Amino acid sequence: MTSNLPLNKAALISLATLLFCMHTSLFQATAFAGSKDFPTPDWLNRTQIATTMIINGLPSSVHHFEAHKDLEQLLEFYRRQWNDGSDEKPGYKEVYVSSWHVISRLEDHHLYTVQVQQNDDFSITGYLAVADLKAMKKAQKNITSVAQMNGSQVINDVTSFDPGRKGRTLMLTNNYSTTSNSSFYRNYYQDRGWQKIMDNSEKEASIIVFRKNDKEVHLVINHIEGATQIVMNLVENT
Repeated sequence: MTSNLPLNKAALISLATLLFCMHTSLFQATAFAGSKDFPTPDWLNRTQIATTMIINGLPSSVHHFEAHKDLEQLLEFYRRQWNDGSDEKPGYKEVYVSSWHVISRLEDHHLYTVQVQQNDDFSITGYLAVADLKAMKKAQKNITSVAQMNGSQVINDVTSFDPGRKGRTLMLTNNYSTTSNSSFYRNYYQDRGWQKIMDNSEKEASIIVFRKNDKEVHLVINHIEGATQIVMNLVENT
């Protein structure tokens, strides 16, 4: 059963980036056959965020977790659990991305990823994700394009499915100003019959929300490090 627990957008983008990084290095890893159940220590409580999410073309199941433990205790559990290879290829890969520590394993055409960070109060929080690599091509064919200015680059694309609701979150970047991007999206959606229900714009940032029937589009447009970043959240009641 899917939880109503919201997934923080920044963490969602981070998770998408991490899975993408893991996917690009898959063919350097050793694939192991085994169960599709995600192993967890007895003390780890997890809550399912979405039954299925498509993260950069990877159909995935994602859980959120919190625990009053040290980060190394969780990492050591997975190092022992997945250490069935050689010294050069122990059966898992580890990377650091910003404040997150990630350990992952490729097993029976599934990519298992643990994303964890240490909190200040001797506790940890993070995500468990299982990506189905066999279903990747089928999912990519079903991904539709989104409105974007010429020359924009899609950095991350995450689709989640919950009972009665479908959500898609993207992050795009381009070299146009926030004003130009805001004008583009206003014209694009209003010309197609969408109602603007929020428009909070300043010189370097805009928050704009459109609605049409059972669909909504939430846009956050920022100027960051010499480029414009657009976070687009598309929600549809099904």
